Amino acid sequence: MSTISSQSADRPVVIEACISSVVANTGGRQPTTQEIVDEAKACIAAGAGIIHCHHDFSLDRADAIAQCIAINRGILDAYPDTLIYPGFMSGKTLAEQMEHLEPMHEAGVLTMFAFDPGLSLHGRLDADGLMTKSTRNGATYEESTELVHRGHRYNAPSSLGIFELGALRWVRDFGAAGKFVPGTQVKFYFPGNNSFGLKRAAPSTYGLPPSTQAVDIYVSLMEGSGLPWVASILGGRILETDLPRHVLEKGGNLRVGIEDPLEPMEMTNVELIQTVVDLANKVGRPIARSTEARAALCAPALSLVA
Repeated sequence: MSTISSQSADRPVVIEACISSVVANTGGRQPTTQEIVDEAKACIAAGAGIIHCHHDFSLDRADAIAQCIAINRGILDAYPDTLIYPGFMSGKTLAEQMEHLEPMHEAGVLTMFAFDPGLSLHGRLDADGLMTKSTRNGATYEESTELVHRGHRYNAPSSLGIFELGALRWVRDFGAAGKFVPGTQVKFYFPGNNSFGLKRAAPSTYGLPPSTQAVDIYVSLMEGSGLPWVASILGGRILETDLPRHVLEKGGNLRVGIEDPLEPMEMTNVELIQTVVDLANKVGRPIARSTEARAALCAPALSLVA
């Protein structure tokens, strides 16, 4: 059984709230811009330090970019300096998926952005339940390096999504060389039993299954990077596993929200955040509010404590 170290106890928890349900999985309607802003504000008030949300994918590209700008501006008007990062735009190329970043930066509302360094294959099952199909995700290391440079131009930290363990070597080396914008965080995507965009259960095929041992392996591979990390389960319910307490005891952060389960949720975003706040209190770690999150992410990284 792991116990919290004195170093971890002093480190505020940064709660990331992924507040947008994936309509392709859950059904229902797309929320309006104001509904997204109001939901984000409620999550920040509950203790979220980072907000991640998606635009309405039914909009054309110009309107989608305008909505991304309006969402961030609405949140920042109420909670200045909050770390908010949008989902990707639709598109087959990384340039298309990142098309909104430049306009958001020019509008003065880009405080964080995400990309997934390294390529990963996501299996898809055929009618017989065999993995005969796949989709590709992620950025090449050439593309990832260019996005690191853009982060400095934007003065915006990144959320680095990790699907495959090999990408942590790139993260480790770039982090050790001091290449990332301060406040950049490594996001472990552990695989769940639901896949993005599919209404029926389809176990994910990347990375290691979620477990406390897997958390320790992921952290050990980024040792020396100097970066903070956050754990999530894409296609699963992280709060129904033994990961949250272990993550908090090891000095990590947690991502919760109605997006990641990729299925309808009984609990709200605010209730999920409050659950993490309660657990952090039990473990003995304070919560980094939205005004404190970037400073908390800039703190020196901890070594994994056995």
